[in-house]
Amino acid sequence: MSLILNLETSTKNCSVSIAKNGICLTSVEECFQEYSHSEKLHTFIEYAINISGFQIKDLKSICVSKGPGSYTSLRIGVSAAKGLCSALDIPLLSIDTLTIMISKINIKDAFFVPMIHAKSDFFYTSLFDKSKKRLDPIRIRKFDYDFFQNLFLKYKKVYFIGNIPVIYEKKFLFSKNRFLYKMPSAIDMVLVSYKKFCKKKFNNIEKFIPFYL
Repeated sequence: MSLILNLETSTKNCSVSIAKNGICLTSVEECFQEYSHSEKLHTFIEYAINISGFQIKDLKSICVSKGPGSYTSLRIGVSAAKGLCSALDIPLLSIDTLTIMISKINIKDAFFVPMIHAKSDFFYTSLFDKSKKRLDPIRIRKFDYDFFQNLFLKYKKVYFIGNIPVIYEKKFLFSKNRFLYKMPSAIDMVLVSYKKFCKKKFNNIEKFIPFYL
């Protein structure tokens, strides 16, 4: 049995899920106007464990979003995951935030550009093909006309996925593009973390740090 606690804290959405063999048993999340992970995360973890029907000692691994995202909130999530892994003597898993965001998108024959707003007109972003294979490394890009047009010159059907402010949807709303508003969630980590657990793709707890840009 693989009972995994998933933690996602890269944005203002504080999110926790517990999954058994790749199936979500319970989840707790709330998106705040301000970053409240230091106040809410451990409460959410405790509540999720209580309603899952299991005890914390039953956990086989903890998976955390490693970023990119908010520097402080990622550190809170990673610190919680590392502390619990050490205390329970269980392995640590991690998934990058942009992979999490597209993991449950069910659209065929399209390319995906997951995006997390960083500051001003800049976003953390990457590019995935229709099979969800990464084609471009994670980087910070300015979301302007050139960025938008270059993608559509190269790829016929592109979906932008993330916490993209409405102003950008109105500004770049051409016939070919699609905007899907989505916040990173621990619910979307469930299947990916299970596959990583089965393949034993664990992280070194002592050396692991969030992925910053």
